[in-house]
Amino acid sequence: MSKKVYVITGGSSGIGLAVIKKLINDPSNQIISFSRSKEKIERALMDLEETPDNLEFYEGNVCNEDDCLRFSEFVKKNHNYINGLVNAAGVLTSGGIENISYAQWKFNLDVNLNGPYLFTQNLIPMLKAAKGASIVNVSSIASMRPGRSVAYSVSKAGLDMLTEYLAGEFAPYKIRVNSVNPGFVRTNIHIDNQIVNSKEEYETMALEVARRNPLGRAGEADEVADLIMFLLNEKSSWITGSIFKIDGGTLIENDFLPVKKKS
Repeated sequence: MSKKVYVITGGSSGIGLAVIKKLINDPSNQIISFSRSKEKIERALMDLEETPDNLEFYEGNVCNEDDCLRFSEFVKKNHNYINGLVNAAGVLTSGGIENISYAQWKFNLDVNLNGPYLFTQNLIPMLKAAKGASIVNVSSIASMRPGRSVAYSVSKAGLDMLTEYLAGEFAPYKIRVNSVNPGFVRTNIHIDNQIVNSKEEYETMALEVARRNPLGRAGEADEVADLIMFLLNEKSSWITGSIFKIDGGTLIENDFLPVKKKS
């Protein structure tokens, strides 16, 4: 295999786009970004300034069986194998069971959990063909401790279990499956999902998060992308079924940390 093929869902923004920016630096990599939003694809193209020859944008919805099937046929026809898959597409709806409608609950579960399941399932033949592929699921520390969204937390907890289950199921094929679980990272997810209504409101939220973080700041998408790059690389060839926190110590509780002030 003269080139390596990588597929990134949600590659038009946030952590997915940060991974793409790193992968495109190697001309022997072929990257396919799978995104359901034309607007985000156009925004990503503006961010990249120009589309490299080794990057393709494919429009589709990870929750749609027909879209996933068409994409798998596209990959089989044009590349025949996939060395790395990053399931980074995600949505967020704030609130508990009294605030989130069933439709919102289902939407979060569909994109954050059912999407990675369906999308991965359709790509299994191409992942097997690579003879040593790596799958990285982008989860959240909200899977480990309830956050401000019941739907998001539950969907990401399910994604972690999917990671561990698939790691065992795919191990005979030398396909590794791991999860990265970020804390608060500076991306567009809060604005795109209308958790906040303006950049000013977002900055206020980010400053509050930084004040409560042991390392004193929010994370950057580029930092999470570095961890994902390691898990895609052969240097992590003996790592599978692992859940990696990357949160600046947000979930740490010990006597050395100052007491977190209540907001």
